[in-house]
Amino acid sequence: MKRIAWVAGVLALLSLAGVGGAGWYYSGMVIDPSHGDSYPLEVVSYDGSQVTLRGGGDTDATGTFGLTWASGNALLGDVVARGPGTVTRKVDAVRRGTLEPGVRAYLDRWMWGHENPRSAVGVPYRAVRIRSELGDFPAWRTEGDGSTWVIAVHGRNANPAEALRVLPVFHRLGMPVLSITYRNDEGAPAGPDGRFHLGATEWKEVAAAITYARASGATGVYLYGWSMGGAIVPMAARMLPDEPIKGLILDSPVLDWRAPIELGARQKGVPAWLASVGMFVVERRTGLSFAELDHVAHAEEFTAPVLMFVDADDQTVPVGPAVEFARLRPDITRLFRTSGAGHTGSWNASPNAYEKALTDFVTRLS
Repeated sequence: MKRIAWVAGVLALLSLAGVGGAGWYYSGMVIDPSHGDSYPLEVVSYDGSQVTLRGGGDTDATGTFGLTWASGNALLGDVVARGPGTVTRKVDAVRRGTLEPGVRAYLDRWMWGHENPRSAVGVPYRAVRIRSELGDFPAWRTEGDGSTWVIAVHGRNANPAEALRVLPVFHRLGMPVLSITYRNDEGAPAGPDGRFHLGATEWKEVAAAITYARASGATGVYLYGWSMGGAIVPMAARMLPDEPIKGLILDSPVLDWRAPIELGARQKGVPAWLASVGMFVVERRTGLSFAELDHVAHAEEFTAPVLMFVDADDQTVPVGPAVEFARLRPDITRLFRTSGAGHTGSWNASPNAYEKALTDFVTRLS
């Protein structure tokens, strides 16, 4: 009996170690930075006006997109045909490089890859550095003669180029834009532990950007965040109630991190209980509190108007928390919905309507 009990104890310890190891691995998928592009799509054919692509999970997304590969970029239009494992789309233009069979690429919601504002959308800019508590952070600064600035905050493992789609709107309105980086971004200072804190510390770079803008003549700012940037921006608003924040613009925002983590677990076939273990490990490894990061639960703390863009077919960040936030705070929230374009794809699905909503929002409040 003693031997059986000893064996059972060892098996229990091994089981716990296995669960702990799995939780550690899963937690790393949430908080460990990962830089560099991946190219899940293969160009099967290109005839000068249409391209057929194989691979990826969102190749037939609704709207206009970029197709970006290591040495080039093209602009894609509507889906023309679907085949077994392939999608054929209209090609509006090949901007750089050679599009040919065998090229590995990705569907680019930013449209222009990692180009700069001048080469991509014709907006003058300069590279600047913003001093935060960890050092100097690179950023793009576009020019404008207005005193209301926009602080643009990209998503997880992204970079300032995520803001390219909307820079022309603000340039026409005379509003300077700071498209910033934050800790653990490529080319930016790392955080003390080298891990993402999901907005709990990254908001300090937003605070530094506001300080930079005010020192440069800004009297008010809009905070604009995509995806994880849409978690950082609300945290900044909560932490900086005395700053002149005129409004929040959130695109596919992570308003409650538990929702995308649980969705990602289901997509990977991970049991729900293991996702919970992963979140527990995240909290232990970082000192974070998912309850504190839940902006829906803290909806009453917000005072600035909010414009939110969500796509019903977002397979990365569930739209439920955003919809619930809008329900709780209809007094300050405008919700712009699209479908078929996926995560951060509302502009791609309907650029004109998106830009009109954006323009109406900022001009109404200016």
